[in-house]
Amino acid sequence: MPSVPATAAAFGGFPREALDFLRDLEADNDRDWFKANRARYHEYLVEPARALAEDLSDLGAPHFFRPWNDTRFRPGPPLKEHLGLAIGYGGAGGYYLELSLDGLLVAAGLHAPSPDQLDRLRQAIDDDGAARALGRAVARARKGGLELNEPELVRGPRGYRPDHPRMDLLRRRRLVVFRRHPLRAWLHRPEAGVRIREQLDAATPLVRWLRERVGPAQQRR
Repeated sequence: MPSVPATAAAFGGFPREALDFLRDLEADNDRDWFKANRARYHEYLVEPARALAEDLSDLGAPHFFRPWNDTRFRPGPPLKEHLGLAIGYGGAGGYYLELSLDGLLVAAGLHAPSPDQLDRLRQAIDDDGAARALGRAVARARKGGLELNEPELVRGPRGYRPDHPRMDLLRRRRLVVFRRHPLRAWLHRPEAGVRIREQLDAATPLVRWLRERVGPAQQRR
């Protein structure tokens, strides 16, 4: 059973109007349009997400991403066509939720490690005892319906023999478990909060392992 807080849930699901807003935004991704529709954005996306963050407050402090894209160095639409919420990223690893027209993304782990974090991650994978604990954490996440990200490297990193028994893990530059749920009716009901909680709870052993074995960044990314 998920460790749902004893108090009544604040999050009752994302309203259907949230998806209507995202569809309209995709059709007219423009600063002036957004300014005219900012109230819809706050009512149908931001406020439900704040309620969800309140229900998940035991997992850490929330961080809400700004809706604006930085187009100074990367041309593209001025506005993000999704709502992102990160939770508990004060150290190494945390949780992430994203609602878009592609679905509801539920994720956890270490997405963009600094060089020193990546070094410590590989050292922990190389350690037999730490690796066994990692294996149990990943198995728990998979049992909860999450999948592990694919390796980014074709070959293993320097300093590790090619026949390393955990080369598949060493070829990863990040360590994330995730699931993207298609847009279904349950997203608009309190059931959404229950499903999210269950999967984040399933990922918690991995987040705990990352915080204990990798720790916060000590260098710039």
